[in-house]
Amino acid sequence: MSQKIIDGKSEDSNGGLGKGLLNGVYRFLSSVKFTIFLLALIAAGSVLGTVIKQGAPMEEYLSVYSASTVKFIKFFSLDDAYHSAWFYFLIVLFMINLILCTAGRFSRFIRTGAVAAGIPDEPAMRRMEMHFEAPGKSRNDAEQALGRSYRLVSNETGGSVYEKGRWSRYGVFMIHASIIFIVLGGLVGALFGYRGYMVLMKGETADRATLRGERPVERSLGFSLKCDDFKVSFYPGGEPRDYVSRIQVIDKGKKIMEKEIRVNDPLYYKGIHVYQSSYGQKPSFSFRIGGERVVLKERETFKKDGLLLMVVRFENKVHNFGPGVLVAYLDDGRPRTSWFLRDVENLREKELAGVTMRLDDIREEYFTGLEISKDPGVWLVWTGFALMLFGLYVNFFVYYRRIYVRSTSSGLIVAGIAPKRKEPFREDFMRLKAKVSGNES
Repeated sequence: MSQKIIDGKSEDSNGGLGKGLLNGVYRFLSSVKFTIFLLALIAAGSVLGTVIKQGAPMEEYLSVYSASTVKFIKFFSLDDAYHSAWFYFLIVLFMINLILCTAGRFSRFIRTGAVAAGIPDEPAMRRMEMHFEAPGKSRNDAEQALGRSYRLVSNETGGSVYEKGRWSRYGVFMIHASIIFIVLGGLVGALFGYRGYMVLMKGETADRATLRGERPVERSLGFSLKCDDFKVSFYPGGEPRDYVSRIQVIDKGKKIMEKEIRVNDPLYYKGIHVYQSSYGQKPSFSFRIGGERVVLKERETFKKDGLLLMVVRFENKVHNFGPGVLVAYLDDGRPRTSWFLRDVENLREKELAGVTMRLDDIREEYFTGLEISKDPGVWLVWTGFALMLFGLYVNFFVYYRRIYVRSTSSGLIVAGIAPKRKEPFREDFMRLKAKVSGNES
């Protein structure tokens, strides 16, 4: 029996210790000091992520910093700070801190709000800074004087409570919630979104974007983009004035939409934005292969009648002989290469694997550079900003007022409270007193 008692004490003691530990952890995670500490770390990380160029190749870092500094940068992922594990960890801690802090404050607000909803007794109302008594008047007189600007929230036998500007009490919670939405949106965008690019020649179709980074990788869009046309215009000084791509969206083999995109006028489809970001020129090569005219670009292959070849390299100047193209082909299964020089007549035409091949021309053609961006958290961020604007308006421009009206043996007593802008409320309260007392001028 005694052992059981001892065990029981031990269990109570452990339970109390565990509860105390949990309360301590809760108080620490929801404290303002922890908020300031986290914000300072996030700010410091953001500064480093801004000062240190993000996603640059190793050679670029070594050209700017010492080897030991580059090692430090790589170890702490400062070259990709906003996608590093420590940055995500800080953001998640900040979210937990903000949620706990908001929940605790909201819980206190509900408790104190419920208590304050009752009607104070006469002595308590007389102790209030703003109150007056109206002998011979009834609660109906007070209600008529308050008009429609105040809403009746409690009507008991002894008195009534009226309020206005109730939303202002929720302003701070709206602002807290808006920050949670914005941070959560940024986190969702960083974890599940991506940013890449695509290069399309006129008439080309592609369904994969190349993601930016030290090691670029390709990512499927889930649909295809076709460049129907690309135009670029220039100012007289040679600076580009405008460049426009007419892009076609093809999904499951069907043309879904077509749009001309410019800078700041993107195409949007299935959560993906396609921006006009750059342009450039790529060469195309006009050949006559076995009498057939064929246009190829770099890395494109041609296969016909047993001949398999690829344009593997283009040079604007080959040993002072002008532009040339290096072609790789198979001859009896053995890989071979051969240069075709446009400006040297006896090197423009050759026989490859028994087929006559002639380089007719080399042309520079424009390509469009498209920025591909997907951010599934953007709607959370926009919701957060909208909620923040509404919360700021409610918090700073809507004022909470409460009026208590109680019947007394001689007539009526009225009291009022205003947490903010008390002087304007005092003037309103004096006007209310005049109306109720019948002394309105």
